[in-house]
Amino acid sequence: MILIIECVVACVIFGIAIVGSVLHNKTAWLHEYAPAVQQRFIEKNPDYTPKEKTKQTVSLILAKLFVCLLFTALLTAMVYLAGARNFLTGAIYSYIIWSVVNIFDAIVLDIGVFAKWKKVRLPGTEDMDKEYASNAWKSIKDGFFGILIGLPVACLCGVIIAIFAQ
Repeated sequence: MILIIECVVACVIFGIAIVGSVLHNKTAWLHEYAPAVQQRFIEKNPDYTPKEKTKQTVSLILAKLFVCLLFTALLTAMVYLAGARNFLTGAIYSYIIWSVVNIFDAIVLDIGVFAKWKKVRLPGTEDMDKEYASNAWKSIKDGFFGILIGLPVACLCGVIIAIFAQ
């Protein structure tokens, strides 16, 4: 029961964080929109200059590593609270939470909220219903990839549970 509650809470917190960040700065997520939407936005906003892709500097890699470790610690704490006390249970519980959040992201946020809710659309593209909906297949592929990324994270959580729960 605790695991189900944790999945729901994780989805709610993730949803608030993502929707909030999009409402705060839609252009930061420009690469996530359908190509036709990106093109129209850039055409209608000539003052907008797309950011160059960030080089993988040592400091950026360390920052990403820190965030990954922080997330792993949070996920490990969640599965411990849900009752995981060995590697297998820790890995399975953390993979369940990870996968539920990924599926929520793909279906509810990407295919639902971001394809239908005009408030999160880029300025000048509010009328592009078909184009926003066309991103569904990309969302499903990204969600599948996200679920695969969860495998090593789940194993790491399982190892941490196995070490500290003895």
